[in-house]
Amino acid sequence: MSHNGQQLTDNIKKIRVAILAEEPIGWPSGKNFFQIILDGYTWTKDNLTFQISTDYLFDIDILNGKLTTKNFDVLLVPGGGVGDGEAIVKGLGNFGKTRIWKKNISDFIKNGGGYVGICGGTALITRLLTENGRPKTILGKLYDKSSLDVSSVVSYYKSIAFPLIYPFQLKYPQKVGAAAYVFSFAPGETVNGTRFFSGGVPIDFKIKKDNPIFSDFPYDSVRIRWWGGPALIVPDEHDREIKILATYPEKELSDDESTKIIAWKYKGGIRGFIFAIFKALKFIKENNEHLRSLPIFTYYFAGDWIQTKIPIELDYKNKAAMTLEIYPNENKGRIILTTAHPEYMIWRDGKIEEVEDTGFNCIANGFHKWNHVAPLSKDISVELTSTWWIVRRMVAWAAKISQKHMLPITKEKLTEENKEVLSSEIFWDGTASHQMSNI
Repeated sequence: MSHNGQQLTDNIKKIRVAILAEEPIGWPSGKNFFQIILDGYTWTKDNLTFQISTDYLFDIDILNGKLTTKNFDVLLVPGGGVGDGEAIVKGLGNFGKTRIWKKNISDFIKNGGGYVGICGGTALITRLLTENGRPKTILGKLYDKSSLDVSSVVSYYKSIAFPLIYPFQLKYPQKVGAAAYVFSFAPGETVNGTRFFSGGVPIDFKIKKDNPIFSDFPYDSVRIRWWGGPALIVPDEHDREIKILATYPEKELSDDESTKIIAWKYKGGIRGFIFAIFKALKFIKENNEHLRSLPIFTYYFAGDWIQTKIPIELDYKNKAAMTLEIYPNENKGRIILTTAHPEYMIWRDGKIEEVEDTGFNCIANGFHKWNHVAPLSKDISVELTSTWWIVRRMVAWAAKISQKHMLPITKEKLTEENKEVLSSEIFWDGTASHQMSNI
């Protein structure tokens, strides 16, 4: 058995991945994608077969000490309701169970375990800087204080705030920053009428080749879905090996017709919020939802929002979007972070259009919509699986698999079983409940 717990038996090396699955504020995530992408995946190099297995890990498991290098090689933290949800909750204060939870994850890395952070999973582990230095908004402070203090990489948002509860939103709606991309997209539509969940934007990230993730990738950029993640900053002075693997495009996202959106502002006041509580309670009853989802549904139903002409400016041009680093002790735990979502589908063409002003717009219905998207492939393999190899390579690297044994870049077909499992998270059935379950 190697130091970080990998087992080599009959030429099979097992990579045991813990997927953090807690969604503490009722906001859903794409955690199901990672089990499908990773669990049971195998490849062979130099007469060695590598096999990935996965287990969901919840907060209670971490508090009970289950996350150790004897049990797992890698902790993967998805974005959305897991990574961002945990960052929000764990940023409330470093006391009691939160302190134990943070320490157990930090100790896992310090003892040689790997950490893979996807979008919110990146925000969870890092400190945060804004254009004004340390964050001033509630959301920014929560992201900053949730940091596990084991990464030298820093997250960056020009500005970041909760849509709806940002107190200066009427005057400065653009200050919600990248959060505007998270809670704002209505389901999109292809030119042949397929309706699909299309939050965020596909971005052509520039890649570097001096690393085991992209060393043999034949192109200079890779299209990955981005959905409100930060940019990354590598400090001039640091105590470890750090590499930038990919960067945002040279053209600012707010200047690109295919990626820019405009700010909307909330004008409903307390009345709109109270109305939303009653609407959320009715929705919960009609759809047999859990009462703990009341805060998130209230957030979705609060209205009215009105369209402005102010673009959301991100200040991401040429900044890092994916990094790797090695913890500086004898155990050399590995941390790899991406601010984008290689687990999610991408698409081609299309245009972001603002939805109509209905007189009572709310997050539940969305503010922007992808239209005129090119038809999807028959089994959606092209769009959905094109960057799954990146997820697997991130996990393999974090598990200390050498570059010569790295898994190949291959095209893959989506099985009917996996398509059936994931279809509800890809294609919209036209109902409000389905739409909100995929925000």
